[in-house]
Amino acid sequence: MLSRIKDQPAVGKLIAQYDQLPRRDQQALMVLALAVFVGILYFAVWRPSADFYDQSLSARNNAAELLAWVQANEQTIKRLGNSGGSSGSAVADKPEDGRALMALVTRSADEAGLSLQRFEPGGEGAIRVWLENVPFAQVAAWLENLKTNHGVTVDQAALDRASEPGWVSARLTLTI
Repeated sequence: MLSRIKDQPAVGKLIAQYDQLPRRDQQALMVLALAVFVGILYFAVWRPSADFYDQSLSARNNAAELLAWVQANEQTIKRLGNSGGSSGSAVADKPEDGRALMALVTRSADEAGLSLQRFEPGGEGAIRVWLENVPFAQVAAWLENLKTNHGVTVDQAALDRASEPGWVSARLTLTI
């Protein structure tokens, strides 16, 4: 294969020019070619491999932390899962419309000791709520209270882990 490359006219010209260079220039060109090769090897192979390894270690550590947190909160999660299957049709204090839902959510959040960062109507009979840096257990108890006592269900939820263990930031869509 190397002989086929040398047979190419452009490569033959380059070899002839290289052979006409002084010995010192040939050595400098070889050192430069070696440096370029090492740079390409480092930036195209080694660096991406090392970055991928670091990212996979970080992902593994995050997964281990999440598993430990889920195991520590297993009872709360099971309790919430079991209460989610109950029907809210027999609830006496079910809000009639979006305004009543908004009033109920803000009042019950205050009673639960939660401060709503932001809330807005989310369509017919729905409300979007943002909570920042609050204890997960309080949020879970609040949502369970809304479900069992008022028939309010969680349509969408996005929970992000906060810097302190057991604390979350939540974006929720609650519906009647």
